[in-house]
Amino acid sequence: MARTLAMFTDTSLCIGCRACQVACKQWNELGL
Repeated sequence: MARTLAMFTDTSLCIGCRACQVACKQWNELGL
């Protein structure tokens, strides 16, 4: 059985810096 990884982001702590978007793009190797 394949193992799937996920990333959890608590959006209630969001300050609008978009660091979560940068981290997601880096994690998925999508480029900035």
